[in-house]
Amino acid sequence: MSPTSSESEDQDRLPLETAIFREAMSRIAAAVHVVTTDGPGGRMGATVSAACSVSDEPASILICLNRKTRIHGAVLENRCFCLNTLSDDHEEISDTFAGRDKLDMPQRFEKGDWTSLATGCPALNSARLSVDCEVYSVTEMGTHSIIVGTVTDLRMTDPGKSLLYVRRGYKSLDT
Repeated sequence: MSPTSSESEDQDRLPLETAIFREAMSRIAAAVHVVTTDGPGGRMGATVSAACSVSDEPASILICLNRKTRIHGAVLENRCFCLNTLSDDHEEISDTFAGRDKLDMPQRFEKGDWTSLATGCPALNSARLSVDCEVYSVTEMGTHSIIVGTVTDLRMTDPGKSLLYVRRGYKSLDT
């Protein structure tokens, strides 16, 4: 019996190399956010691009965090997070919360003006959008956790330019 075309294709495929996958994913433009949390697990923040809406009933979003990061443990312990979508003049804040300037966490929060929303998580006053959430569910996938949060508070500014990340560099887009 001869193999079907899909069986032949499966046999011809090689394992996907990590470097090739990372290069492919760098070509997907993504909004840049700083995820923050505060509570018993500590006040922390980190730059992320893996975030999106899940549902409008209940209002919910998801973020993806590497399980080896400090913010991952803090979000799970605090059971809350705030997704702050950055404007195009926030490159320095993005770099700071990505750890590029090696500042400790309290120094990172000195880079902007912050207000606590409903959960107590820090919201960047000049963010395009701040979405405050309580953790609803956590699913592990590879090196990361997919964390779904139900929205408890939301604040947004007038339309303007948002910060995007694509091909390992910043761009802006009217949003």
